[in-house]
Amino acid sequence: MKTLHSTILVLLLLVIGCDDQKAALADKFDKLQQQHDSISQVHSKFKSIHGEMSQKHQEFASKLEGMEIQDSTVLEDVAKHEAILKKHDALLAGHDEIFSAHEELRKGFGQKSAAEMEAQLSEMMDTHKKLMEEHGNMEEEHEMMENEHETIMAKLDSTNTNGSE
Repeated sequence: MKTLHSTILVLLLLVIGCDDQKAALADKFDKLQQQHDSISQVHSKFKSIHGEMSQKHQEFASKLEGMEIQDSTVLEDVAKHEAILKKHDALLAGHDEIFSAHEELRKGFGQKSAAEMEAQLSEMMDTHKKLMEEHGNMEEEHEMMENEHETIMAKLDSTNTNGSE
Protein backbone atom coordinates (compact mmCIF):
# COMPACT_ATOMS: atom_id res chain seq x y z
CA MET A 1 0.00 0.00 0.00
CA LYS A 2 2.87 2.30 0.83
CA THR A 3 4.38 1.78 -2.64
CA LEU A 4 1.02 2.52 -4.24
CA HIS A 5 0.80 5.84 -2.37
CA SER A 6 4.41 6.62 -3.28
CA THR A 7 3.74 5.82 -6.93
CA ILE A 8 0.62 8.01 -7.00
CA LEU A 9 2.50 10.84 -5.31
CA VAL A 10 5.34 10.60 -7.85
CA LEU A 11 2.86 10.58 -10.74
CA LEU A 12 1.05 13.62 -9.33
CA LEU A 13 4.33 15.49 -8.96
CA LEU A 14 5.27 14.61 -12.53
CA VAL A 15 1.92 15.79 -13.87
CA ILE A 16 2.06 19.02 -11.87
CA GLY A 17 5.68 19.58 -12.87
CA CYS A 18 4.85 18.92 -16.50
CA ASP A 19 1.91 21.35 -16.34
CA ASP A 20 4.15 24.02 -14.80
CA GLN A 21 6.77 23.40 -17.48
CA LYS A 22 4.15 23.58 -20.23
CA ALA A 23 2.75 26.80 -18.74
CA ALA A 24 6.24 28.33 -18.72
CA LEU A 25 6.76 27.20 -22.32
CA ALA A 26 3.38 28.66 -23.29
CA ASP A 27 4.45 32.01 -21.78
CA LYS A 28 7.72 31.81 -23.67
CA PHE A 29 5.75 31.05 -26.84
CA ASP A 30 3.54 34.11 -26.28
CA LYS A 31 6.61 36.33 -25.97
CA LEU A 32 8.08 34.73 -29.07
CA GLN A 33 4.83 35.43 -30.92
CA GLN A 34 5.12 39.12 -30.00
CA GLN A 35 8.64 39.09 -31.41
CA HIS A 36 7.32 37.25 -34.48
CA ASP A 37 4.66 39.93 -35.00
CA SER A 38 7.27 42.67 -34.69
CA ILE A 39 9.60 40.96 -37.16
CA SER A 40 6.67 40.42 -39.50
CA GLN A 41 5.91 44.17 -39.46
CA VAL A 42 9.57 44.99 -40.18
CA HIS A 43 9.47 42.41 -42.99
CA SER A 44 6.37 43.97 -44.55
CA LYS A 45 7.90 47.43 -44.37
CA PHE A 46 11.15 46.18 -45.86
CA LYS A 47 9.31 44.44 -48.72
CA SER A 48 7.82 47.81 -49.58
CA ILE A 49 11.22 49.52 -49.38
CA HIS A 50 12.71 46.74 -51.49
CA GLY A 51 10.01 47.22 -54.12
CA GLU A 52 10.83 50.92 -54.25
CA MET A 53 14.55 50.13 -54.53
CA SER A 54 13.90 47.69 -57.36
CA GLN A 55 11.85 50.35 -59.15
CA LYS A 56 14.62 52.95 -58.66
CA HIS A 57 17.13 50.46 -60.02
CA GLN A 58 15.01 49.83 -63.11
CA GLU A 59 14.68 53.57 -63.71
CA PHE A 60 18.42 54.00 -63.15
CA ALA A 61 19.27 51.19 -65.57
CA SER A 62 16.88 52.63 -68.17
CA LYS A 63 18.50 56.05 -67.81
CA LEU A 64 21.93 54.49 -68.39
CA GLU A 65 20.77 52.72 -71.57
CA GLY A 66 20.43 56.04 -73.32
CA MET A 67 23.87 57.25 -72.30
CA GLU A 68 27.28 56.72 -73.78
CA ILE A 69 29.24 55.24 -70.90
CA GLN A 70 33.02 55.48 -70.95
CA ASP A 71 33.62 53.81 -67.58
CA SER A 72 32.99 50.04 -67.76
CA THR A 73 32.82 49.81 -63.95
CA VAL A 74 29.46 51.57 -64.11
CA LEU A 75 27.92 48.65 -65.98
CA GLU A 76 29.60 46.21 -63.60
CA ASP A 77 28.04 48.03 -60.64
CA VAL A 78 24.62 47.97 -62.29
CA ALA A 79 24.94 44.22 -62.91
CA LYS A 80 26.06 43.69 -59.30
CA HIS A 81 23.06 45.67 -58.04
CA GLU A 82 20.71 43.63 -60.16
CA ALA A 83 22.14 40.40 -58.75
CA ILE A 84 21.76 41.73 -55.20
CA LEU A 85 18.13 42.70 -55.84
CA LYS A 86 17.38 39.22 -57.24
CA LYS A 87 18.98 37.67 -54.16
CA HIS A 88 16.79 39.91 -51.98
CA ASP A 89 13.71 38.82 -53.94
CA ALA A 90 14.54 35.20 -53.13
CA LEU A 91 15.27 35.94 -49.46
CA LEU A 92 12.03 37.85 -49.03
CA ALA A 93 10.04 35.06 -50.68
CA GLY A 94 11.71 32.61 -48.29
CA HIS A 95 10.83 34.85 -45.35
CA ASP A 96 7.19 34.86 -46.49
CA GLU A 97 7.23 31.06 -46.39
CA ILE A 98 8.76 31.08 -42.91
CA PHE A 99 6.06 33.44 -41.65
CA SER A 100 3.39 31.15 -43.08
CA ALA A 101 5.04 28.13 -41.45
CA HIS A 102 5.15 29.93 -38.10
CA GLU A 103 1.43 30.64 -38.40
CA GLU A 104 0.87 26.93 -38.86
CA LEU A 105 3.06 26.16 -35.83
CA ARG A 106 0.94 28.50 -33.72
CA LYS A 107 -2.03 26.18 -34.17
CA GLY A 108 -2.14 23.43 -31.59
CA PHE A 109 1.00 24.55 -29.74
CA GLY A 110 -0.60 23.91 -26.34
CA GLN A 111 -1.46 20.33 -27.24
CA LYS A 112 2.16 19.36 -27.85
CA SER A 113 4.38 17.65 -25.32
CA ALA A 114 6.83 19.79 -23.36
CA ALA A 115 9.73 18.36 -25.37
CA GLU A 116 7.97 19.19 -28.66
CA MET A 117 7.20 22.67 -27.39
CA GLU A 118 10.82 23.27 -26.42
CA ALA A 119 12.10 22.01 -29.76
CA GLN A 120 9.65 24.21 -31.65
CA LEU A 121 10.52 27.28 -29.57
CA SER A 122 14.23 26.72 -30.07
CA GLU A 123 13.80 26.41 -33.83
CA MET A 124 11.60 29.51 -33.98
CA MET A 125 14.13 31.56 -31.98
CA ASP A 126 16.93 30.47 -34.31
CA THR A 127 14.78 31.37 -37.30
CA HIS A 128 13.92 34.78 -35.85
CA LYS A 129 17.61 35.49 -35.32
CA LYS A 130 18.34 34.48 -38.92
CA LEU A 131 15.50 36.67 -40.25
CA MET A 132 16.73 39.71 -38.33
CA GLU A 133 20.30 39.19 -39.54
CA GLU A 134 19.18 38.83 -43.15
CA HIS A 135 16.99 41.95 -42.91
CA GLY A 136 19.96 43.86 -41.50
CA ASN A 137 22.21 42.65 -44.31
CA MET A 138 19.65 43.57 -46.96
CA GLU A 139 19.24 47.05 -45.48
CA GLU A 140 23.03 47.55 -45.60
CA GLU A 141 23.12 46.38 -49.22
CA HIS A 142 20.28 48.76 -50.14
CA GLU A 143 22.17 51.64 -48.56
CA MET A 144 25.34 50.64 -50.44
CA MET A 145 23.42 50.49 -53.74
CA GLU A 146 21.83 53.89 -53.16
CA ASN A 147 25.25 55.40 -52.41
CA GLU A 148 26.73 53.79 -55.52
CA HIS A 149 23.81 55.04 -57.65
CA GLU A 150 24.51 58.57 -56.44
CA THR A 151 28.24 58.19 -57.11
CA ILE A 152 27.64 56.81 -60.60
CA MET A 153 25.20 59.58 -61.49
CA ALA A 154 27.63 62.21 -60.19
CA LYS A 155 30.39 60.63 -62.33
CA LEU A 156 28.16 60.55 -65.39
CA ASP A 157 26.97 64.11 -64.84
CA SER A 158 30.55 65.37 -64.53
CA THR A 159 31.55 63.43 -67.68
CA ASN A 160 28.63 64.93 -69.61
CA THR A 161 29.42 68.40 -68.29
CA ASN A 162 33.12 68.08 -69.08
CA GLY A 163 32.42 66.57 -72.49
CA SER A 164 30.15 69.40 -73.57
CA GLU A 165 32.56 72.21 -72.71
